[in-house]
Amino acid sequence: MTAEKRHSLTRTEQLRLDDALAALLASTRRAKRSLSLVEVSEKLRTAVRLLGSLRAVAEALGLSDETVRQFSRIEKLSPDVRKLLVSGQITSMDLADRLSRLPPADQHPIAAAVVSGTLDAPDVRAILPLRKAMPKVPVQQLIRRIRGSRNIREYVAEFLTPHPPASRAALLKRLSPVLGRREVRGLEMGDVVGRLFLTANGKKALEHTAREEGVTKRALLQGLVNGEGTQRASH
Repeated sequence: MTAEKRHSLTRTEQLRLDDALAALLASTRRAKRSLSLVEVSEKLRTAVRLLGSLRAVAEALGLSDETVRQFSRIEKLSPDVRKLLVSGQITSMDLADRLSRLPPADQHPIAAAVVSGTLDAPDVRAILPLRKAMPKVPVQQLIRRIRGSRNIREYVAEFLTPHPPASRAALLKRLSPVLGRREVRGLEMGDVVGRLFLTANGKKALEHTAREEGVTKRALLQGLVNGEGTQRASH
């Protein structure tokens, strides 16, 4: 937002802008909002129209671009999910943001499951990588899988399929010394990309070993998949 743009506003526009900015700022600072998230997103749309961009709004509020962008993602929610926001059945910005990252057809079934208590916010966070890894699986099946693994939370890590290809048994043999066989919940092999499903302990083991090796988790995993082992194991 340039000063020239702001100075060009009419008095009525300036009043609307001040109202929108005040509502947005209050919504980031109060645990309990006086406006629904849909109403807040409408205030953001007004501010963007008057200031010219999301970045200009963020600068005017003294907030990060990502904080402001979260409110803009409300518009990506399906109409049925937006109704849950308007009614106050969903008030968490973090939850709404994660729902907006799901395919439109998934949003309402998962939001409804949260409202009914079948799922919680961490469950929705866990569904996101699962949906990416399993784009064709029915959403109700994803919900059942997440519910069934609440005490064995799954994390998804991707890797490039080794060439020449290795069998599933061979890959598990390469991964188990570092991650633990029981911590590997699943392994999917594609022509180009493979996916590893880990428990929380498996993820911690991956992170711990990566720190010790001085490499990223992705680089460590790729090395294990390729049969390169670890520096620690080679000593």
